[in-house]
Amino acid sequence: MKLVVAAVAISLAAMASGSFVSSVGKDIKYADKDVLVKQKFFFEIMRNIHMPLQYEEYNMYTKTWAEDSSMYQNYDQVTEFFNMYNMDLFLGKGEIFTVYNKYMLKQTYMLFSFLYNSLDWDTYYKNVIWAREHINEGMFIYAVTLTVLHRTDLQGIVMPAIYEIYSYYFFNTDIIRTATYRKMYDPKFGFHANGKYNVVYSNFTMTFPERYKDTFMMNGLGMDYFHEDIGLNSYYFYFMMDYPFFLGGDKFGLLKERSGELYLYTHQQLLARYNLERMSNMMHPTKMLTWKFPLETGYFSLLSYWNGIPFKYRDFNYMIKDDDYFKLDWIMDWEMRMRKMIDDGFYMTDDGTKIDLRKWSNIDFLGQMMNCNMDNMKCQKFGFIEMMSKMLLSGMDFMTQKTWPSVMMHHETTLRDPMFYKLWDRLLNFYYLFKSYLPYYTLEELNFKGVVIKDVVIDKLMTYFEYFDSDISNVIPMMNVDKHWDFTVLGRTMRLNHKPFTYTLDVMSEFSGKGVVRVFLGPKFDKLMDLDFYRKFFVEVDQYQVDLMVGKNTLVRNSRDFYWSVRDRTMYTDLYKKIMMSVAGKDKFVLDMSEAHCGFPDRLILPKGWVSGMKMQFYFIITPYTMTQTATDVIFDKTFMCGKYNFIDNLPMGFPFDREIDYTYWYTKNMLFKDVFIYHMDDVKMNQTF
Repeated sequence: MKLVVAAVAISLAAMASGSFVSSVGKDIKYADKDVLVKQKFFFEIMRNIHMPLQYEEYNMYTKTWAEDSSMYQNYDQVTEFFNMYNMDLFLGKGEIFTVYNKYMLKQTYMLFSFLYNSLDWDTYYKNVIWAREHINEGMFIYAVTLTVLHRTDLQGIVMPAIYEIYSYYFFNTDIIRTATYRKMYDPKFGFHANGKYNVVYSNFTMTFPERYKDTFMMNGLGMDYFHEDIGLNSYYFYFMMDYPFFLGGDKFGLLKERSGELYLYTHQQLLARYNLERMSNMMHPTKMLTWKFPLETGYFSLLSYWNGIPFKYRDFNYMIKDDDYFKLDWIMDWEMRMRKMIDDGFYMTDDGTKIDLRKWSNIDFLGQMMNCNMDNMKCQKFGFIEMMSKMLLSGMDFMTQKTWPSVMMHHETTLRDPMFYKLWDRLLNFYYLFKSYLPYYTLEELNFKGVVIKDVVIDKLMTYFEYFDSDISNVIPMMNVDKHWDFTVLGRTMRLNHKPFTYTLDVMSEFSGKGVVRVFLGPKFDKLMDLDFYRKFFVEVDQYQVDLMVGKNTLVRNSRDFYWSVRDRTMYTDLYKKIMMSVAGKDKFVLDMSEAHCGFPDRLILPKGWVSGMKMQFYFIITPYTMTQTATDVIFDKTFMCGKYNFIDNLPMGFPFDREIDYTYWYTKNMLFKDVFIYHMDDVKMNQTF
């Protein structure tokens, strides 16, 4: 299987599926001089993004870009970029940016192409510095992040976490204002010698109109700790950045096998995880968006843009404008076409190729179609369903020179809005409709002959709230770069966490060889027949390969090692100090994946649960290892790469819960349901490592 080089490494946090790989007991790799120079550059170029560059070594390149045409892969795209830029058609510095705008999307694509086409590091380096001084800040962050994720010569480079590059999209206005105000009257604030004094707190409390009290809880608006979780929102940002819909896979070397399936499955799992959290808060699963106005669920974000303008809000009992009903007609027409295509069971391409939609692997085609990916080029017929839906819910137009975006118009903030989950409950109907036409899994597909899961023992599951500190120094202008070494302002928020737990599987095997263990967590139900309803609420928390021996096998797994999750990032300033010490030869920068950007937050594996214990179920299944290796031009080194698309086997994502069930044979001996209770400690702890 070909792998996308998502260029992550040493340290990037919170994304879609990479396992933590410790360097302990293995060959330890260290960053060489070339990597350290690049590391230093990215941490400095992203500092105080709304201020001019303060570093002398870069200032000589702020006025000009590398004009030698031989230093680009495709100079025509560079020419097109500068023709547009010189006509003053780019978004201005300081303006509000969103990729959900036709003009800004085109500009972002052109900027990315300009940087991506740079033939070597020296050319890229000069062009990034030029762009840092002349291009809109939000667009610059977006395009540079894309190049780091997708240029092969930047594999292993660590970008600062997005929530520390641009904290405005992750921390509420009160915490940003408090930090900047304190710096104004206290020149000592933020410096290392002041220690805990450099902390500012986020206020999660809000006063809502009394008549909306029940509506808030019903729609999940009492779950601010989940909606506003920094790790969860940055996870989604990086997921969407790895496969941006406007980049073609062949053109940019983004080898996207199973990307459409991943797009759908990730959103299905996000919705399932969200509904588990709702159940923990005594709420029913979210209700599907129905496009009947007025829409009851409003949303008032506590975020503000860097210039003080608050994010656009959506009123309760929201009505779209009269002029927007034609957009609703488009959406419903696109949905009808998508549904008819699935019901017909095939799609005929322009060149006469028939795509069989009764073949499970073509879920990838459906996902790319719904994401309107450039690789399929069928957006004219099926449209930008998700994008247009978000715009309609935000009262925004796709073709405007100026925008006032809501939280749904940014990847970093869209998970904050409960309407996001209602929308995806609707969009996933296409996913479920496609799956409904597939045959039941056969006994041979479900069973692993000779392998029996006898029992499993699971530690007590405990969740709690804790205070978490993050470096928000970038919101405070610093005129002296020498002080960056010693300057850290910490934004303190409250978040959900759980104590690490271990499970021990007791497996008897008549088979010797490789197998794959899948682990899901879902609601407790009384009868197996109820599984057809509850299976869409099961979240896949782990998947890993095992070597089975004939006889008894004891498989021990700790939650900190789960395949899909990653731990917290090291803070911006701490990593920068580590880089600078390594550049000076006083330390070594380890490449060990301990800061991967591509993994679901480890803290959120478990829903909150109840103080009295919330009854749920783990589900375990062991299947034969079946992976067909294919040739690839990409060198994959799991020492410092996430391996987000390093699929363990060829089975469908979500197996075996992704299809309807024939109960006469479904529950085989290589499966096991295990009842558990999730207990919540009703107090707040300081951030700590167990």
